[in-house]
Amino acid sequence: MAKRLVTVGDLVVDIVLDAVLPLHPNQHQTAKRLRFEAGGACTTILAARKMGLDIAALGTVGDDLQGRMLLDILDDAAVDTSALVIPPGSATTTVVALSDSGQGGHVFLGHYGEGADIDFTDVAEERLDASDAIFIPGYTLAEARLSPLVAGVCDWLAKQGGRFYFDVGPFARHLTQAQIDQVLSLCHILLLTEDEIPFVAEGALGLDACRRLCAQYAQLTIALKLGAAGCRIISRDLDLVCPGFTVDVVDTVGAGDAFASAYIWADLNGYSPRACGAIANAMGAASVAKAGAGASVPAGADVQSLLDRENTGINISC
Repeated sequence: MAKRLVTVGDLVVDIVLDAVLPLHPNQHQTAKRLRFEAGGACTTILAARKMGLDIAALGTVGDDLQGRMLLDILDDAAVDTSALVIPPGSATTTVVALSDSGQGGHVFLGHYGEGADIDFTDVAEERLDASDAIFIPGYTLAEARLSPLVAGVCDWLAKQGGRFYFDVGPFARHLTQAQIDQVLSLCHILLLTEDEIPFVAEGALGLDACRRLCAQYAQLTIALKLGAAGCRIISRDLDLVCPGFTVDVVDTVGAGDAFASAYIWADLNGYSPRACGAIANAMGAASVAKAGAGASVPAGADVQSLLDRENTGINISC
């Protein structure tokens, strides 16, 4: 039976434009391509669905064109959206993503959606009760209207002890230390980049900061994303480097979100930490090798192809 993951918040529409970065005032550009995509946690959700996880989404989309687009995309992927709250007159979080395929970089310009606060409902609790794990992106904790929902999910985690994955993200710099402490006390898998370490380690940098976090929180494993170099898996009893996969970079938008989906899938399905890192690296590499996130994320066959190319001996069978 497929494992069931509940995701919390960060349901985003991306407006993706090709660009030459950096941008400078009064230097106008014409984008070769314009795409509307499901972004943020939607990329994690859709990649996880392609890997074979069952998904229930908590949070909100707006009562607007973008919200209807996201619902259509998620429903087409057989994601359980029945617990989403759509307040009348609300707006969907929207991001303009400028992607430089020549250099492999991107810039995000976003606006959080607007509307009534999103409460923790009985339906949300039912979805958690039926889950194998919970995933929360750092963006969710930074969105004020989701605070009541997040508080309810954290209370549920404190009581039930469900497996909890947290992807730090750049907006975690805006979180309070109390928010960070609560997340770390509940979290089992912390996904982050080197630049994001200070956001959860009281300003400290580097691997020593990660090791101190693992020493402080016995249940914690850190999946440190290293871009093209792969990732590093750190816990109290473990420190291993999982090398990346060399591919021609086309589009880096959503690569970290796709990485998270594959790591979660592998961890929930009992793969070793080294295999989890390899599978997630392969998903991240497959993601940057093609244009687009959201519904354009790689499938399991793309991940398996990279695993086979490098003779890893890992079979994901999804």
